[in-house]
Amino acid sequence: MTLNTLIMTRNHSAQEMPLNCTARLPHFADRLEQVSTDVTAVVVMFGGTLASLITVLLYLEECLYFCRNPFTARRRSKMLKILAVYPVISTTATSSLWFPQACAVADFAASWYLSLAIYQVFTLMVDYLGGKRGIVESIGGLKIRMNTLPICCCVCIHPKPLNMVLLRRFHLGVLQLTVVYPVTTYVSTLITTDRSGQGSNQDTASADLVLRVVPLVSVLMAVYSITCVCRNVSTHMPHASVFRLRPKLAVVMIIMGLTRLQSLVLSLVRIPGGKDCGPGTIFTGPDRTKVIGSVLTVLEMLLLGLLARRLFTQPVEDDLEDPCDVTDQHFHEKRVMIVRTTSL
Repeated sequence: MTLNTLIMTRNHSAQEMPLNCTARLPHFADRLEQVSTDVTAVVVMFGGTLASLITVLLYLEECLYFCRNPFTARRRSKMLKILAVYPVISTTATSSLWFPQACAVADFAASWYLSLAIYQVFTLMVDYLGGKRGIVESIGGLKIRMNTLPICCCVCIHPKPLNMVLLRRFHLGVLQLTVVYPVTTYVSTLITTDRSGQGSNQDTASADLVLRVVPLVSVLMAVYSITCVCRNVSTHMPHASVFRLRPKLAVVMIIMGLTRLQSLVLSLVRIPGGKDCGPGTIFTGPDRTKVIGSVLTVLEMLLLGLLARRLFTQPVEDDLEDPCDVTDQHFHEKRVMIVRTTSL
Protein backbone atom coordinates (compact mmCIF):
# COMPACT_ATOMS: atom_id res chain seq x y z
CA MET A 1 0.00 0.00 0.00
CA THR A 2 1.42 3.38 -1.03
CA LEU A 3 1.77 6.45 1.16
CA ASN A 4 -0.98 8.32 -0.71
CA THR A 5 -3.38 5.44 -0.17
CA LEU A 6 -2.66 5.44 3.56
CA ILE A 7 -3.29 9.21 3.80
CA MET A 8 -6.55 8.94 1.84
CA THR A 9 -7.74 6.07 4.01
CA ARG A 10 -6.89 7.96 7.19
CA ASN A 11 -8.72 11.10 6.07
CA HIS A 12 -11.72 9.07 4.97
CA SER A 13 -11.91 7.37 8.36
CA ALA A 14 -11.68 10.71 10.18
CA GLN A 15 -14.53 12.11 8.08
CA GLU A 16 -16.74 9.10 8.76
CA MET A 17 -16.05 9.20 12.52
CA PRO A 18 -19.09 10.59 14.34
CA LEU A 19 -18.82 13.79 16.30
CA ASN A 20 -19.32 12.12 19.66
CA CYS A 21 -16.28 9.90 19.09
CA THR A 22 -13.85 12.76 18.57
CA ALA A 23 -11.76 14.38 21.29
CA ARG A 24 -12.62 17.95 20.26
CA LEU A 25 -15.34 20.03 21.86
CA PRO A 26 -18.49 20.59 19.78
CA HIS A 27 -19.41 23.87 18.11
CA PHE A 28 -22.58 25.88 18.69
CA ALA A 29 -24.22 24.28 15.64
CA ASP A 30 -23.41 20.83 17.02
CA ARG A 31 -24.97 21.81 20.34
CA LEU A 32 -28.16 22.95 18.61
CA GLU A 33 -28.30 19.64 16.78
CA GLN A 34 -27.99 17.77 20.08
CA VAL A 35 -30.78 19.83 21.63
CA SER A 36 -33.07 19.24 18.65
CA THR A 37 -32.64 15.46 18.71
CA ASP A 38 -32.51 14.46 22.39
CA VAL A 39 -34.76 15.19 25.36
CA THR A 40 -31.92 14.82 27.88
CA ALA A 41 -29.93 17.52 26.12
CA VAL A 42 -32.99 19.80 26.18
CA VAL A 43 -33.43 19.32 29.95
CA VAL A 44 -29.74 19.88 30.71
CA MET A 45 -29.22 22.88 28.45
CA PHE A 46 -32.43 24.76 29.10
CA GLY A 47 -32.42 23.84 32.80
CA GLY A 48 -28.98 25.41 33.19
CA THR A 49 -30.03 28.43 31.15
CA LEU A 50 -33.15 28.91 33.27
CA ALA A 51 -31.14 28.74 36.52
CA SER A 52 -28.72 31.33 35.13
CA LEU A 53 -31.61 33.59 34.13
CA ILE A 54 -33.06 33.37 37.65
CA THR A 55 -29.66 34.40 39.06
CA VAL A 56 -29.56 37.44 36.77
CA LEU A 57 -33.13 38.43 37.69
CA LEU A 58 -32.25 38.04 41.36
CA TYR A 59 -29.39 40.50 40.91
CA LEU A 60 -31.65 43.00 39.14
CA GLU A 61 -34.05 42.78 42.07
CA GLU A 62 -31.13 43.49 44.42
CA CYS A 63 -30.21 46.54 42.36
CA LEU A 64 -33.75 47.88 42.74
CA TYR A 65 -33.64 47.19 46.48
CA PHE A 66 -30.38 49.09 46.98
CA CYS A 67 -31.59 52.01 44.85
CA ARG A 68 -34.91 52.32 46.67
CA ASN A 69 -33.44 52.21 50.17
CA PRO A 70 -31.17 54.83 51.79
CA PHE A 71 -27.82 53.04 51.68
CA THR A 72 -24.73 55.20 51.52
CA ALA A 73 -23.46 55.60 47.96
CA ARG A 74 -20.06 54.11 48.78
CA ARG A 75 -21.48 51.00 50.44
CA ARG A 76 -24.13 50.59 47.74
CA SER A 77 -21.52 50.63 44.99
CA LYS A 78 -19.30 48.07 46.71
CA MET A 79 -22.15 45.71 47.56
CA LEU A 80 -23.57 45.76 44.03
CA LYS A 81 -20.14 44.99 42.59
CA ILE A 82 -19.78 42.07 44.99
CA LEU A 83 -23.26 40.68 44.35
CA ALA A 84 -22.70 40.88 40.58
CA VAL A 85 -20.15 38.06 40.80
CA TYR A 86 -22.92 35.44 40.93
CA PRO A 87 -24.75 36.41 37.70
CA VAL A 88 -21.43 37.03 35.94
CA ILE A 89 -20.02 33.57 36.72
CA SER A 90 -23.41 31.97 36.07
CA THR A 91 -23.60 33.68 32.67
CA THR A 92 -20.09 32.61 31.71
CA ALA A 93 -20.90 29.01 32.72
CA THR A 94 -24.03 29.11 30.57
CA SER A 95 -21.97 30.48 27.69
CA SER A 96 -19.66 27.49 28.06
CA LEU A 97 -22.70 25.22 27.81
CA TRP A 98 -23.84 26.64 24.49
CA PHE A 99 -20.41 27.58 23.06
CA PRO A 100 -18.04 24.81 24.23
CA GLN A 101 -15.26 25.93 21.89
CA ALA A 102 -15.21 29.32 23.63
CA CYS A 103 -15.04 27.97 27.18
CA ALA A 104 -11.52 29.38 27.64
CA VAL A 105 -12.80 32.91 26.98
CA ALA A 106 -15.64 32.37 29.46
CA ASP A 107 -13.17 31.12 32.09
CA PHE A 108 -11.05 34.24 31.61
CA ALA A 109 -14.05 36.55 32.10
CA ALA A 110 -15.14 34.64 35.21
CA SER A 111 -11.65 34.70 36.77
CA TRP A 112 -11.26 38.41 36.11
CA TYR A 113 -14.52 39.38 37.79
CA LEU A 114 -14.07 36.93 40.66
CA SER A 115 -10.72 38.52 41.55
CA LEU A 116 -12.37 41.95 41.40
CA ALA A 117 -15.19 40.80 43.70
CA ILE A 118 -12.73 39.42 46.26
CA TYR A 119 -10.90 42.75 46.27
CA GLN A 120 -14.19 44.61 46.74
CA VAL A 121 -15.05 42.40 49.72
CA PHE A 122 -11.72 43.28 51.33
CA THR A 123 -12.22 47.01 50.79
CA LEU A 124 -15.77 46.74 52.15
CA MET A 125 -14.44 45.01 55.26
CA VAL A 126 -11.85 47.75 55.82
CA ASP A 127 -14.56 50.36 55.24
CA TYR A 128 -16.77 48.74 57.88
CA LEU A 129 -13.90 48.88 60.38
CA GLY A 130 -13.43 52.61 59.83
CA GLY A 131 -10.87 52.57 57.02
CA LYS A 132 -7.12 52.13 57.39
CA ARG A 133 -6.76 55.31 59.42
CA GLY A 134 -9.63 54.36 61.69
CA ILE A 135 -8.17 50.90 62.32
CA VAL A 136 -4.77 52.35 63.19
CA GLU A 137 -6.34 54.94 65.51
CA SER A 138 -8.38 52.23 67.29
CA ILE A 139 -5.85 49.44 67.74
CA GLY A 140 -2.62 50.83 66.32
CA GLY A 141 0.50 49.34 67.88
CA LEU A 142 -1.30 46.18 68.99
CA LYS A 143 0.70 43.06 68.11
CA ILE A 144 -1.32 40.77 65.86
CA ARG A 145 -0.74 37.13 64.96
CA MET A 146 0.78 36.61 61.53
CA ASN A 147 0.67 32.80 61.45
CA THR A 148 -2.86 32.49 60.15
CA LEU A 149 -4.35 30.59 57.23
CA PRO A 150 -2.94 29.30 54.94
CA ILE A 151 0.36 29.28 56.90
CA CYS A 152 -1.09 28.78 60.37
CA CYS A 153 1.32 25.91 61.09
CA CYS A 154 4.38 28.11 60.60
CA VAL A 155 5.45 28.93 64.16
CA CYS A 156 8.53 30.90 63.08
CA ILE A 157 6.43 33.95 62.14
CA HIS A 158 6.32 36.29 65.11
CA PRO A 159 3.51 38.75 65.89
CA LYS A 160 3.95 42.23 64.45
CA PRO A 161 2.59 45.58 65.63
CA LEU A 162 -0.31 46.86 63.57
CA ASN A 163 0.44 50.08 61.71
CA MET A 164 -0.33 51.80 58.43
CA VAL A 165 2.57 50.12 56.62
CA LEU A 166 1.34 46.64 57.55
CA LEU A 167 -2.21 47.47 56.47
CA ARG A 168 -0.92 48.71 53.12
CA ARG A 169 0.96 45.44 52.65
CA PHE A 170 -2.24 43.52 53.31
CA HIS A 171 -4.00 45.77 50.82
CA LEU A 172 -1.38 45.08 48.15
CA GLY A 173 -1.59 41.37 48.94
CA VAL A 174 -5.23 41.39 47.88
CA LEU A 175 -4.83 43.93 45.08
CA GLN A 176 -2.25 41.78 43.27
CA LEU A 177 -4.94 39.12 42.79
CA THR A 178 -6.85 41.42 40.43
CA VAL A 179 -3.79 41.53 38.14
CA VAL A 180 -1.98 38.20 38.51
CA TYR A 181 -5.00 35.89 38.43
CA PRO A 182 -6.65 37.30 35.26
CA VAL A 183 -3.32 37.69 33.43
CA THR A 184 -2.28 34.08 34.04
CA THR A 185 -5.74 32.91 32.99
CA TYR A 186 -5.46 35.01 29.83
CA VAL A 187 -2.05 33.56 28.95
CA SER A 188 -3.37 30.06 29.62
CA THR A 189 -6.31 30.81 27.31
CA LEU A 190 -3.94 31.92 24.55
CA ILE A 191 -1.83 28.77 24.85
CA THR A 192 -4.87 26.48 24.96
CA THR A 193 -6.51 28.17 21.96
CA ASP A 194 -3.30 28.09 19.93
CA ARG A 195 -2.71 24.45 20.78
CA SER A 196 -6.25 23.39 19.84
CA GLY A 197 -6.28 25.52 16.70
CA GLN A 198 -2.96 24.22 15.36
CA GLY A 199 -3.58 20.68 16.53
CA SER A 200 -0.01 20.54 17.80
CA ASN A 201 1.28 18.09 20.34
CA GLN A 202 4.30 20.10 21.43
CA ASP A 203 5.49 19.71 24.98
CA THR A 204 4.26 22.64 27.08
CA ALA A 205 4.49 20.95 30.46
CA SER A 206 6.78 23.62 31.91
CA ALA A 207 4.47 26.45 30.81
CA ASP A 208 1.43 24.61 32.17
CA LEU A 209 3.18 24.13 35.51
CA VAL A 210 3.99 27.83 35.79
CA LEU A 211 0.45 28.81 34.82
CA ARG A 212 -0.90 26.58 37.57
CA VAL A 213 1.53 27.52 40.33
CA VAL A 214 1.52 31.31 39.86
CA PRO A 215 -2.26 31.83 40.24
CA LEU A 216 -2.30 29.40 43.17
CA VAL A 217 0.36 31.45 44.97
CA SER A 218 -1.55 34.64 44.13
CA VAL A 219 -4.78 33.24 45.59
CA LEU A 220 -3.04 32.03 48.75
CA MET A 221 -1.42 35.44 49.23
CA ALA A 222 -4.79 37.17 48.93
CA VAL A 223 -6.43 34.69 51.32
CA TYR A 224 -3.61 35.25 53.82
CA SER A 225 -4.00 39.03 53.70
CA ILE A 226 -7.77 38.85 54.11
CA THR A 227 -7.69 36.37 56.99
CA CYS A 228 -5.01 38.36 58.81
CA VAL A 229 -7.20 41.45 58.81
CA CYS A 230 -10.46 39.63 59.48
CA ARG A 231 -9.17 37.42 62.27
CA ASN A 232 -6.99 39.88 64.13
CA VAL A 233 -8.59 43.25 63.57
CA SER A 234 -12.17 42.09 64.04
CA THR A 235 -11.18 40.20 67.20
CA HIS A 236 -9.83 43.33 68.88
CA MET A 237 -12.69 45.56 67.65
CA PRO A 238 -15.86 44.35 69.41
CA HIS A 239 -18.24 46.32 67.19
CA ALA A 240 -16.99 44.41 64.11
CA SER A 241 -19.30 41.47 64.85
CA VAL A 242 -22.30 43.65 64.01
CA PHE A 243 -21.27 43.79 60.36
CA ARG A 244 -21.21 39.96 59.85
CA LEU A 245 -17.83 40.20 58.15
CA ARG A 246 -16.92 36.51 58.16
CA PRO A 247 -20.13 35.25 56.49
CA LYS A 248 -19.84 37.99 53.86
CA LEU A 249 -16.24 37.03 53.18
CA ALA A 250 -17.02 33.31 53.10
CA VAL A 251 -19.91 33.57 50.65
CA VAL A 252 -17.55 35.13 48.07
CA MET A 253 -14.31 33.29 48.87
CA ILE A 254 -16.06 29.91 48.62
CA ILE A 255 -16.54 30.51 44.89
CA MET A 256 -12.80 30.26 44.34
CA GLY A 257 -12.57 26.99 46.24
CA LEU A 258 -15.63 25.46 44.59
CA THR A 259 -14.55 26.20 41.03
CA ARG A 260 -11.01 24.93 41.55
CA LEU A 261 -11.97 21.82 43.51
CA GLN A 262 -14.85 20.99 41.22
CA SER A 263 -12.76 21.09 38.04
CA LEU A 264 -10.06 18.98 39.72
CA VAL A 265 -12.52 16.31 40.87
CA LEU A 266 -14.27 16.12 37.49
CA SER A 267 -10.95 15.76 35.68
CA LEU A 268 -9.88 12.88 37.92
CA VAL A 269 -13.14 10.99 38.41
CA ARG A 270 -14.72 9.02 35.61
CA ILE A 271 -18.46 9.65 35.40
CA PRO A 272 -20.18 6.33 36.19
CA GLY A 273 -22.49 4.89 33.58
CA GLY A 274 -21.20 7.09 30.78
CA LYS A 275 -19.97 5.77 27.43
CA ASP A 276 -17.04 7.37 25.68
CA CYS A 277 -18.73 7.51 22.29
CA GLY A 278 -21.05 5.70 19.97
CA PRO A 279 -24.75 5.73 19.07
CA GLY A 280 -27.07 7.08 21.73
CA THR A 281 -24.46 9.13 23.57
CA ILE A 282 -24.84 12.90 23.80
CA PHE A 283 -22.13 14.43 25.96
CA THR A 284 -18.98 12.38 25.62
CA GLY A 285 -15.32 12.65 26.45
CA PRO A 286 -14.14 16.12 27.50
CA ASP A 287 -17.51 17.62 26.57
CA ARG A 288 -19.27 15.59 29.27
CA THR A 289 -16.93 16.93 31.93
CA LYS A 290 -17.42 20.51 30.71
CA VAL A 291 -21.21 20.18 30.67
CA ILE A 292 -21.40 18.71 34.18
CA GLY A 293 -19.01 21.34 35.53
CA SER A 294 -20.94 24.20 33.91
CA VAL A 295 -24.33 22.98 35.16
CA LEU A 296 -22.98 22.53 38.69
CA THR A 297 -21.48 26.02 38.59
CA VAL A 298 -24.79 27.55 37.51
CA LEU A 299 -26.68 25.81 40.33
CA GLU A 300 -24.02 26.77 42.88
CA MET A 301 -24.16 30.42 41.84
CA LEU A 302 -27.94 30.41 42.24
CA LEU A 303 -27.75 29.02 45.78
CA LEU A 304 -24.84 31.25 46.80
CA GLY A 305 -26.59 34.24 45.26
CA LEU A 306 -29.64 33.61 47.45
CA LEU A 307 -27.42 33.32 50.52
CA ALA A 308 -25.50 36.48 49.63
CA ARG A 309 -28.77 38.33 49.12
CA ARG A 310 -29.75 37.38 52.66
CA LEU A 311 -26.44 38.66 54.06
CA PHE A 312 -25.97 41.87 52.10
CA THR A 313 -29.54 43.15 52.00
CA GLN A 314 -29.89 43.23 55.78
CA PRO A 315 -28.41 46.64 56.56
CA VAL A 316 -26.92 47.70 59.83
CA GLU A 317 -27.09 51.25 61.15
CA ASP A 318 -23.73 52.14 59.60
CA ASP A 319 -24.87 51.10 56.09
CA LEU A 320 -27.57 53.74 55.85
CA GLU A 321 -27.48 57.43 55.10
CA ASP A 322 -26.79 59.89 57.90
CA PRO A 323 -30.12 61.54 58.75
CA CYS A 324 -28.34 64.91 58.93
CA ASP A 325 -27.52 64.51 55.22
CA VAL A 326 -31.08 63.57 54.24
CA THR A 327 -33.55 66.40 53.68
CA ASP A 328 -36.56 64.23 52.85
CA GLN A 329 -38.49 63.34 56.04
CA HIS A 330 -40.10 60.31 54.37
CA PHE A 331 -36.63 59.08 53.41
CA HIS A 332 -35.50 59.32 57.05
CA GLU A 333 -38.62 57.49 58.29
CA LYS A 334 -37.96 54.70 55.80
CA ARG A 335 -34.39 54.45 57.10
CA VAL A 336 -35.61 54.00 60.68
CA MET A 337 -38.15 51.39 59.56
CA ILE A 338 -35.46 49.33 57.79
CA VAL A 339 -33.21 49.29 60.85
CA ARG A 340 -36.07 48.26 63.13
CA THR A 341 -37.22 45.52 60.76
CA THR A 342 -33.78 43.96 60.35
CA SER A 343 -33.09 44.09 64.08
CA LEU A 344 -36.09 41.88 64.87
